[in-house]
Formats: sequence, structure tokens, C-alpha cells
Amino acid sequence: MKKIVCHISLLSLLACGPKLKTTVKTTYEALPNDALVVVLALKDNPDINGIQIGELKATDGGLTSECSYYENIQNFKAIARKSGANLIKITQHKTPDKWSTCHRIWATMYKVDLANNYETSIRWSENRKLTWDDFKGTPDTEKHPNTLALTNSGFGFEPSAFNIFKDGQLFIEATMNTYKSWVLPSAKNNYVLRHEQIHFDITEIFSRKLRKTFQENNLKSSDYLRAKEVFEAIFEECRQFQERYDEDTKKGERRETQEKWEAIVEIELAKYDAYKN
Repeated sequence: MKKIVCHISLLSLLACGPKLKTTVKTTYEALPNDALVVVLALKDNPDINGIQIGELKATDGGLTSECSYYENIQNFKAIARKSGANLIKITQHKTPDKWSTCHRIWATMYKVDLANNYETSIRWSENRKLTWDDFKGTPDTEKHPNTLALTNSGFGFEPSAFNIFKDGQLFIEATMNTYKSWVLPSAKNNYVLRHEQIHFDITEIFSRKLRKTFQENNLKSSDYLRAKEVFEAIFEECRQFQERYDEDTKKGERRETQEKWEAIVEIELAKYDAYKN
């Protein structure tokens, strides 16, 4: 079964660039550019069993651009990998306000074993398939009767800040919320997992379709209201597509239909391959 969520972030129309500051206590061998770096939000408070590498800070840098939450986090991840860190815990976060159009973020870097154990959100990747370890939530059979598993995923966009010299981009991600996704212990088998993976893949299809539509219409940060309308229309398409998938497969019980849908999703992903990043 699938539950999809939407999220949109809105920034002010003037922009500033971030001042990035790093304080490194201990440096380890740099990680590959595609190595997993887990980011824990301000609200996440797990017991972190690891080595503290150093501190990160992104603050207001003046009237430039590239200081959205997404862009700051990507910068943090790059710095962490160079320092050998694979987990970032945000300790303070100020959203855009009358004092600044930037997301201002403070964080601590760690080196931990099995970073994926700390994940609260998984970004869709063709190289990363779901495992049952990713379903960390508690089953809710009252709200979702006759459900073996539930994948809580969605896609959203965030506009980068912009100024009179440069309009900002629109960043799109498809993610899964691990603590809102769950499975009944008795349902942990490869077949059910395949059904849930397809739900996540469908989310990615429509995130790619959103990128395609934004690009074809040359939508930028300054076009936020138009972009929001496009997003809501495509999100509704995604919701209906997910429902058809569950209805047609009887939530995965019809195996021959399940295989048909797996082929459909594979074709759709390939069709929008140029928009996967």
C-alpha cells in the first residue's frame, strides 16, 4: 500500500548567498562523491554512537543566491565527505524571515558505523533499492486495515533564492519517510517488498515528470505561483496513478497483474530518464 505526501518550500523573492564555515576536529580519509551521508533534521534526536568530526555553519552571505535549504544541505554533504564524515545532525535552523532570505543552518558532523541505520528519509536512487530495514514505523492496522505494508513517500520542490542579477532554480526530490513506513512482521517477504518498491518508483516517475514540465516551461524561482499550480496538478496525477496500481494489483495480491505493473513502471522510468537528476 502507498501513502504519498507533498511538500513545497517558499522563499522570499530577494536572495543571499551562504557563508560556509567549517571547524574540523578530526579528519579521516575522504569518502567517495556518491557515498551516503545521512542528514538528521532539528527535530530528530537519536542517540548517535560515533566520532564527532567537526561543526558546519551556513549563514547569510549577502545579496547573491544559492542559499536554499536544499543547496546548503548539498554543500554540507560535500564538506562532510571530504572530511570523512557520513552523518550530519542539524543543531539550529533559521528559515527565511524579514532579516534574511537565506536558510541559516548550524550542524555537527559525525563518522558512524552503518549510517543507513540513522536514516529518517531516503532519497530515491536507481542504485538503492528498499529493504525491510527501511520500514521503521509502527504498523497502524486500525487506520489501514487489510494492509500488509505501507510506503510513505512523496515528492516536492523548493525554489532557490534569486536576485535582480540571477533567477534561482527549482529543486525537486522524491523521498521516502522511514518512520512513517511500516510492514507487518508476518508480511516480510520479497514479493511484498517488490510491491512497495514499485510505489516508490512511481513517486520518482512523477518527480521526473515535474522536472520535465518545469524545464519545458522555463519555470524559475520567480515563477513560484505558476510552479505551484503545475506541481499540484502532477501530484494529483501521481496520487491517482498510485491508487490504480493498488486497485489493479489488489495491493499486490494479483501476481500476474503485479508483473504487468512492474513492466509499466520500468518503461515510464526509462521514458523520463533524462530528468532523473
